[in-house]
Formats: sequence, C-alpha cells, structure tokens
Amino acid sequence: MSSSGGSRTRPATAWSYEVPDPQGARRLWFETAPGVFSADGPDPGTILLLETLLPRIKSHERVLDIGTGCGLLGLAIATRLDQGEVWMVDVDIRAVRVAGKNVERNRLPNAHVLLGDGTADLPPKSRFHLIASNPPTHDGRQVLEQLVEQSYATLRPGGSLWIVVNRLLSMKDLMQRTFGNVAVEAKSGGYLVLRSERSRGE
Repeated sequence: MSSSGGSRTRPATAWSYEVPDPQGARRLWFETAPGVFSADGPDPGTILLLETLLPRIKSHERVLDIGTGCGLLGLAIATRLDQGEVWMVDVDIRAVRVAGKNVERNRLPNAHVLLGDGTADLPPKSRFHLIASNPPTHDGRQVLEQLVEQSYATLRPGGSLWIVVNRLLSMKDLMQRTFGNVAVEAKSGGYLVLRSERSRGE
C-alpha cells in the first residue's frame, strides 16, 4: 500500500512469536510487508486459534493453512510436525513471497508455500488430516462458502476444519450444512474458534 504521496511505501516490519510447547517453547521470527495480513504483528484471532489447536496436533499429520498471510499459523503448526508437513496457501503473491522467506528464516523444511486460490492449485489428489484458517471474512459469504466446501472435499475421512472468526457471518451454519457438525472450541475477545469434522465413514 503506498503512502498518500504515492511515491513512498512503508518499510517491512519484523516481529517474533513464541510457540507454546510443554517440551520447550520455540521462538519464530517474521518479516512482513505492507498489505500482507498481520503486517504489524500477530493477529489476536490467529493467536487464539493456535492456542486452541496446537495441543491437538499430532506429529505425523499433513496440515493445510488456507490464507497464510505472513505464515504465522502454518509455521507455528510446522514446529509440531516431526513426521508430518504443512502446506501454506495464499492468493496474494506478496503474502506468498513473505511467507516463503519466513519459512527459510525459521528453517522449517516441512513447510511448503504455494500461490493459489484455496485448494484449487494444490498438487493433484492432495488430502489433509487438518485444515486451519483465519479467513478474510470481509470478502463476503461466497468466499467463505468456497473455503468450507473446498476444505470438506480435501480433508481425509476423520479430518477436521478449524476456523477463527470475529463475527459469525453464518459461518456456523455453513460448516454445519457442509459437514453435518460444528463445535465452538474457544471464545475470547470477540473471536470464536469453530471446528467441523468429516465423517470417518466417507
């Protein structure tokens, strides 16, 4: 985003996040850029999602982070995947470049960054144990519907979708209709963490 004069841009911002872990916390370092989500520091919704989700992560899982922004959600999850991997997707080329540099900066070879629209540009037949997202709720209902429907189709049987929102926008109804179930896993500061699970019999 350019300044009001149109000729100058804000400099990149650097910040860190300590991933909580009972076996010893790990600090991740991020550099961001103007216009990329969480450019000025960790977003409280993402933090709530991480605090709720990380204790549930299993080390072998394959995880997808949709709308990764600077990569905070995906990279924090990657620290828990000793035998698994995380794919981090964003439709914004600026975000993909920033997230890619943050993967290198934090030396997490099990994290992969991809430019793409939701799940549409993933490798063929990609399937995941878990999908997590702090979605762009300001983009409207159609974008959220697409996210939920694509997630259902991309999850393994028994896999789960975790989403954090700061206003419902009928998200609970969307997840209930698509998955047949939805639960509120956490609530704080106006944010809600919602989870739906794909049936194991499908």
